[in-house]
Amino acid sequence: MDSELTGRKVKVNKQLRELADEGLTRIEKIVGRGANAHVIFSSQKHAEIAEVTVNARHLTVVGFAEAPELAMALKMALEKAEKQALRRKKSLLEKKRKGKSINAVLPALGAEEEIPQTNRRRAKRTSPTNGKVSGGLHVVSAPESMASRSMTIEEAVKEAESGNRDVFVFRDLAGDVKVLHCAGDGIVRLIEVS
Repeated sequence: MDSELTGRKVKVNKQLRELADEGLTRIEKIVGRGANAHVIFSSQKHAEIAEVTVNARHLTVVGFAEAPELAMALKMALEKAEKQALRRKKSLLEKKRKGKSINAVLPALGAEEEIPQTNRRRAKRTSPTNGKVSGGLHVVSAPESMASRSMTIEEAVKEAESGNRDVFVFRDLAGDVKVLHCAGDGIVRLIEVS
């Protein structure tokens, strides 16, 4: 991490440099490479002040502390900056994407509107209207999409492909529920239900 140490009315000694480098190395592991840091030391009447600013690609972390000694103030400022970086990284990792509503994803088909030729094969298998869709949703009955016995993933894939099913629900040998989604282009996705 590129770091710059500035002393305002204070001389920055070797001990402070080592403490700053040690703390900034820990913060760099959290925010990633390519960050730069600026550490400012200053002195007022009865307090020593340390301010740590880390600029990373997507976030800026600032730690500020006052103490009777510069080393103590630097340690406290680095701890604050590290906690802030951890909190920000945790919130970025936990942030979930919001999905689109079903109406935004599926085109709104009117009652009795014709399905395109590519989807007609599936519609013949499951829809009693034989190529027509009422309401715009495709519903598959549960018994033909669920396995009656436990099976391995390979057996489930063969069963789903042989039955020409888009979705297949089964239990593995350990008893966990799994879902196979067979896309039209030969891709099979495994979804584990917890």
